[in-house]
Amino acid sequence: MPSSQLRGDSRMKRIWLVRHAHSRSQSGEDPDGRNPELSELGKRQALRLTTPLTQLEVDCIVLSPLKRAWTTFQIAGISAPHVEFDSRLAESDWGISGYYADILPLSLPPIAAPDPHHALLTPVEERAAHLLNDLLARDHQNVLLFGHWGIFGQLFRAFVGLSSRANSVRATMDNTALSLFEIDEDQQRYIRLWNERMHVLDLLHSSDSLRS
Repeated sequence: MPSSQLRGDSRMKRIWLVRHAHSRSQSGEDPDGRNPELSELGKRQALRLTTPLTQLEVDCIVLSPLKRAWTTFQIAGISAPHVEFDSRLAESDWGISGYYADILPLSLPPIAAPDPHHALLTPVEERAAHLLNDLLARDHQNVLLFGHWGIFGQLFRAFVGLSSRANSVRATMDNTALSLFEIDEDQQRYIRLWNERMHVLDLLHSSDSLRS
């Protein structure tokens, strides 16, 4: 990515999105799929994030509490003044009430501030709307999210004002791809980047973009 995209105008609020690396659900090793570990391929992909992410200026990192997201963060080896877990950033529930009930409570490592929201059983559309509103209201100017394609698709819809159920629009992201939302002083919204994946192009499987 050009350095102008990485750093940009300091007056802009910037929200970076990073999808987790390839998971054991995607490789077929974990058929449950709700909270899989990274696959061996995923660990290699996550290492590729180190170079592009260390070029970013971020003051806050927000992690999904699901293993494949926070492990991607760990392997990438980046840091920020503030790092936190946020269950609103967990993968979609795919319209299934209580989808995550059987895996609660989650055991999380001491790598980030605890999740205060306890929102894993909240419908994904509500989670996405509340999370976006919170991100827009924060003092943090440069935020980096580690999450999942389903929740990122919901954030995309909320950001551009589409119905959360606009199923004809799918904003998919590949494993470890980067995307960028920007908001200027007049509250104009920009999708500056979507699904940037040059750092990992040789390690992607085309069939994996819609699998968790």
